[in-house]
Amino acid sequence: MSQKTIDTLIPDILSVVRGQGGWNKCFSKALGKDIKDLSRERFCQSEKVRNHLSMSSIGAPCKRKVWLRVNDAEGSIPPKGSELLKFFFGDFVEALLLNLAESAGHTVLGKQDTLVINGVQGHRDAVIDGMTVDVKSASPVSYRKFKMNELRDSDPFGYISQLSSYVYAAKDDPLVTDKTRGAFLVINKVTGELHLDIHDFSKDLIGKESEIEAVKSMVKSSDPPPRLEPVPQYKDSSNLKLCSNCHYCEFKRKCWPNLRTFLYAKGVEHLVHVEQEPRARELPYYSDV
Repeated sequence: MSQKTIDTLIPDILSVVRGQGGWNKCFSKALGKDIKDLSRERFCQSEKVRNHLSMSSIGAPCKRKVWLRVNDAEGSIPPKGSELLKFFFGDFVEALLLNLAESAGHTVLGKQDTLVINGVQGHRDAVIDGMTVDVKSASPVSYRKFKMNELRDSDPFGYISQLSSYVYAAKDDPLVTDKTRGAFLVINKVTGELHLDIHDFSKDLIGKESEIEAVKSMVKSSDPPPRLEPVPQYKDSSNLKLCSNCHYCEFKRKCWPNLRTFLYAKGVEHLVHVEQEPRARELPYYSDV
């Protein structure tokens, strides 16, 4: 039987999900062990404060956040319980999809291997059929960007830089046979749809070490970069709210000490300038909502 290639990964995984072969008690045991290890890691100790550069932060659109993480990590907002559950869900989905990929007959190696570029570390998710792969669970809106191959046009979390860094760091790794491309294995966490978003990083790899060195130099500066600009709360509104990047940032209170948070039916909004008092419940400084 010929070796499978990554091009058939999605239909092969879905074939296993439909019960058409591949899954057995060994994979059930492996997934059970993964969940046991993940839950112990997540639930038996407090979340560690990150105070170092990593490949996942190199491409972050907000360089001020990267600077603060290295130089003032204690000033971050503690993660909410709901956020920690979200992180655990992402870890669980990764373990599930990688076990499904292997049970579908694909080669899955190098899981969570440590990679290094000029002293900056990262941990890739896996190498599938010789290609570096990052697993993502996405909202429907985010999933569409992956499916339509539009991530380069809108990449608020720096995923392109992160994955291209993994590819560059593995340039001498014999497990990786595709030295210029990488892929996002993405699941829509609402519908369960799967997609493999493959990117050619040939141009990104050329300047990768320069990108790393620029960020290393930036965090050594005595002054942080400027904060990102707020945006109108809605069209023609005189109120200003945090942009999407700042909305989820653990340093938003550090950058905006007078931040006010309101709970709407569609979710929470953080306002930095209020001229028209919102008709919504204002939340306290820290709320586990």
